[in-house]
Amino acid sequence: MTFSRRHKSSLWFGADLLCAVVLLCVAGCATYQYEAKPLDAGQAAQDYTARNLNDPALRDFLQAYQYPVQQWPLTDWDLHALALATWYFHPDLQVAIAEYRKAKIHEETVNERINPGMQIPLEHHSDTAGGKSPWHIGVLFDLIFEREGKRQARRDQALAESSAANINIHALAWNIYGQLRQKYMDYYSALKSDAQLTTRADITGEILKLLLRRKELGQASDFEVSSMQIDLQRIRLQQASQKFAIVDAMHALAGAMGVPATALEHTEFRFADLEMPDGPVDMTENEIRQLALTHRLDIQQSLAEYNVYEAALRLEIEKQYPDLTLSPGFVFDQGDMIWALGAAWVLPLLHPQNEGPIREALAQREIKQAEFLALQARAINELEAARARLAAQKTALQQAQQLLQETVMRSQQVQKQYDLGYADHLELSRSRVETAAAAQAVTDLRISVLKAAGQLEDAIQYPLFTHATYHYQDAERD
Repeated sequence: MTFSRRHKSSLWFGADLLCAVVLLCVAGCATYQYEAKPLDAGQAAQDYTARNLNDPALRDFLQAYQYPVQQWPLTDWDLHALALATWYFHPDLQVAIAEYRKAKIHEETVNERINPGMQIPLEHHSDTAGGKSPWHIGVLFDLIFEREGKRQARRDQALAESSAANINIHALAWNIYGQLRQKYMDYYSALKSDAQLTTRADITGEILKLLLRRKELGQASDFEVSSMQIDLQRIRLQQASQKFAIVDAMHALAGAMGVPATALEHTEFRFADLEMPDGPVDMTENEIRQLALTHRLDIQQSLAEYNVYEAALRLEIEKQYPDLTLSPGFVFDQGDMIWALGAAWVLPLLHPQNEGPIREALAQREIKQAEFLALQARAINELEAARARLAAQKTALQQAQQLLQETVMRSQQVQKQYDLGYADHLELSRSRVETAAAAQAVTDLRISVLKAAGQLEDAIQYPLFTHATYHYQDAERD
C-alpha cells in the first residue's frame, strides 16, 4: 500500500538530496578493521610445555580467591591450591569462558533495532520533449517495526542462554575439580603403597637374614628360607611396579591440571586434607539431601536450558503476528518531486498460525522436560548409591582398624616378651610383619573411604574435604 504526492522541481536538487542521504548513511556506519590472528601450533606447544606452578600470574589468581599465600613459590600444595591452579591452566575452562562471553555479547546485541533498508531506483526515459529530464531517480527506505512481545521473547531467550553458559562454566569447573581430586587421591595412594612396601621389604629382609643365620646353625629348614626369599622377591617386584605406578599417577595428575608433567617434578604435596583424623567433613542425611537439591550445577544448568526453549516457544508464538514495514521515500521523475509512503507486511496465507515452528518448539520443550526429570532421577540414584557405598566403606574401615588395634596389642606383647628374654628376634620381626600387613589393609580401606567420599562429593557437588568453597568466580574477572 503506497501513497504519493508530486511537486515540480529540478533534477539537480533531487540528485543533491540523494547524494546527501547516501553520504550520511555511509558516514554513520562505523566499521571494524580486520586483524589477522593465525594459530601457531608450534608456539602453542612451547607455551604449554613452559607452564609451571611458579608463574607469578598464578599467585595473583590464588590471591584473588583468598588463598593464603605466605610465600611464593609455595613450599607445598594441597588440594585447594591445586584446584585453583587447575582452573587457571585448564584449556577446557577457557573454552567455556569464551562461550559465555559470546553469549553475553549476543545478550547485548539481541535488542538492537533492525537497520532500515534503502533502495535507489534509477531509470532513463526516451521521452525528453519539452526539456524534460530523461532520468528517474529517487531514494526509498524500509522501516521495520517489530512487536514488543517478539523483542521481549528474544531478549528472554538471550538472557537464558547466557545464564546457561555461565552455569556451564561452574559445572565444568566442578567436573575439573572432581577429576583432579581423583588423580590427587591416586597419587597419594601410590605414594602410601610405595612407603608400605618399603617397610614390608625391610622387615622381610630382616627376617630372611635371621632365618639364614638359623639355617647355618641347623635351626631353620631350606623350605623356610626359600619361602621367605620368595616373599621378599615378590615384594621387591611389587616395589618396582609401584615406581611405575607413581610416575603414571603423577602424569595423570598433571594431565588433570592442564600442565606438563615437568611442572610437578619438584613439587611438594601436603596431603593434610586427606590425612585429617576425622576424614572428610561429616554431614547428616538431611544436610546431604539439601545440598544435592541446591548445589548440583547440572540440575541448575538443565533448568537454565529449559528456560531457553521456553523463551524460544514464546518467540515462535509471537511470530504468528507479522511485522509492519513502513517505506517512506522520495523520487524525482522528469521534473516531478514525488513523496511516497508505503506500508507492507507478510500475508499469513500459507501458514496462518506459524504451526510448524510452534509445534517444533513445543516438542523441544517437552524433550527438555523429559531430560530434566531423567537427570533429577539419576542425581537421586547417584546420591543414594554414594551414601550407601560410603557407609559400607566406613564400616569395613572400622573393622580393619579394630583388627589393626588387636594386632598392635599382640605386637606389643611380643615386644615385652622380647625385652624380658622370652621371645627371640625372629618372633618379634614376624609380629612386625603382621602389624605392617594390617596397617596396609587399613590404609587401603581409608583410601577407599576417601574415594567413596569423593563420589558423594560429586553427587552433591559440594566440598567435603575442606571448608574452602570450590566455586569459580565470574568470568568477567578473567
